[in-house]
Amino acid sequence: MRIRGEVKDQWLVIRNTRFEPHPFWGYEDIGAFLLLAVLLGLILRLLVRFQFLSRSAMDSPGTGLQSSVIAVLSGGLYLILRLRYRQPVLKPLGWVVPQMRYIVIALMLGSSFAAGIALYLRLRNKVTPPIPISELLILGLVLGPILEESLFRGCLMPLLAQSMGTIPAIIITAAIFAIFHGPTNLGHCLTFTATGIAYGWVRMASGSTTAPALMHAAYNLTFGLLAGA
Repeated sequence: MRIRGEVKDQWLVIRNTRFEPHPFWGYEDIGAFLLLAVLLGLILRLLVRFQFLSRSAMDSPGTGLQSSVIAVLSGGLYLILRLRYRQPVLKPLGWVVPQMRYIVIALMLGSSFAAGIALYLRLRNKVTPPIPISELLILGLVLGPILEESLFRGCLMPLLAQSMGTIPAIIITAAIFAIFHGPTNLGHCLTFTATGIAYGWVRMASGSTTAPALMHAAYNLTFGLLAGA
């Protein structure tokens, strides 16, 4: 198939090149973002401690709380880079419109990955609880992919690629991406790592963070719909 041939060709190109352009930020900015995440967690625990927020809301956060946390973290990442360097942020992070073929590839791969994993779980008689439609649309389709792809494929992966090359950067970023999701078993870890590698390939091949975000959104939407079927 033509798309399969293009995927193979692009992978060979990526394997023999380094990511361009070079990021203007550094690992200390990743550290600053992680510090922000820790501080936000402490603030939420203080809100529970002083009964401004219920413990049940923390244990099973609703769409509103999750959306607020993601919005704060996304804005925090933007402000860290913007205020420290006084340069445009979105385009260097890769938030540009990719070529149409990468949009098609991203949507097809995301849906295919999700359908394959959902089918595997169903054949293994593993029940996946349905995802509320508001959570699926707001978090899975929009906010989640924006934050995660900005952080992992937009910010971290170019730094790693600059230090050690593209293929190690894709794999290491995918492994960190998997750990970030708190996998409960080896299967979950491998699944998140595999999807992370796919997102990384799309990021490097397209030169755009928008493309893996679309793939991520397609994966979440497809899996969420199949989980509730």
